[in-house]
Amino acid sequence: MGVLFDYFRAPDGETALRLLDQGDGVPHGPTTVGGGVDALDGKGIEPQVILGRLVGLILDVPWSLDLVETVEVWPPEETRPKSVEDWERLPEDSPWHTGPSLDELSDRIRDAFADADDHALPAIADQWTRIEEFGGHVDATSALRFVESLVALARRARRADDHLYCWMCL
Repeated sequence: MGVLFDYFRAPDGETALRLLDQGDGVPHGPTTVGGGVDALDGKGIEPQVILGRLVGLILDVPWSLDLVETVEVWPPEETRPKSVEDWERLPEDSPWHTGPSLDELSDRIRDAFADADDHALPAIADQWTRIEEFGGHVDATSALRFVESLVALARRARRADDHLYCWMCL
């Protein structure tokens, strides 16, 4: 079983949670909840490393683990275990163990995608397919389709003064 990542836009964290809540207080995947959530299925593209490498290519800067800044929206910070003993007492189905989780990406990342040069995207996508994490299993056409979709999502988010969010689940 892999980890799923969906990217979507919302005006703030509270709204993002409300958009994904199907009545149980747990954020569900934005590409599956329906209801007009402007979302992109990120499959296995997590924010810090794989998306971070794409951000590095777009900004023409070296990748680093802290290139993509995020703020955790869910699970709620006040429920975060404070000690090893607290972690050990968590039930097996705690979202701190199993997810889902919801992070807000910094507006700097949104704007990097929104400002991306459309003419450069094919070359960027091609370079991105060669990162070690893909292991040669991603083709340039699929990568370009994802990059173009994320750029479009970021542009819509900026026009609406929304933020980008990443929903993650095992």
